[in-house]
Amino acid sequence: MKIASSLIVALLSLASVGIAQASTFRSVPSTNTISTNGSWSFGTIFTVGSDNVTVNSLGAFDAGKNGFASGSIQVGIFEESSRTLLASTNVLSSDSLFGDYRYSTISNLNLTSGNKYRLVAVSGSDPYRYYGTTYDTSAFTINGYQYGSGTTLSRSFGGPNTESDYGMANFQFNVAAVPEPETYAMLLAGFGLIGAAVKRRKAKQA
Repeated sequence: MKIASSLIVALLSLASVGIAQASTFRSVPSTNTISTNGSWSFGTIFTVGSDNVTVNSLGAFDAGKNGFASGSIQVGIFEESSRTLLASTNVLSSDSLFGDYRYSTISNLNLTSGNKYRLVAVSGSDPYRYYGTTYDTSAFTINGYQYGSGTTLSRSFGGPNTESDYGMANFQFNVAAVPEPETYAMLLAGFGLIGAAVKRRKAKQA
């Protein structure tokens, strides 16, 4: 049974191929200027790349890394064409801080390869980064921006401004790549070997 146990361990390792560590949608260059000018609903429009992604938390920019003046920041993800709000939360000052963002855990949200979505946050009385953030371009394509003065997530769709991004919202995600055909073949072969080993053991015991 030692051989069978070793095979099982190897198969489990193969099955885990493609499961990545959590990544973030964007990061903020440290040289960018912090600004604030009332409450804005900032939207970033993006398309998911070749692999589906699973969003597990939504984040909000914490300029001073000491909590939000507004108490909390609304963050949400919309399906772009239908304007359907797929997930949202209020990120709190007490939520975990990673880099420049605090993150609030949500139920897993699956975003489909090739589909277009909109990430939105409402700044409230809190500051944001003026012009420019960097993105995970291996997983997403940025299609544009839209934002307007207001206190609701949906206000982003009615905003007249489209010239740049202000980095108020973020999210953490995982990519589960589809295993190559060779991986499936190895899995099937491994299960066959385990079955044969068990059958031989039973025959010896008979």
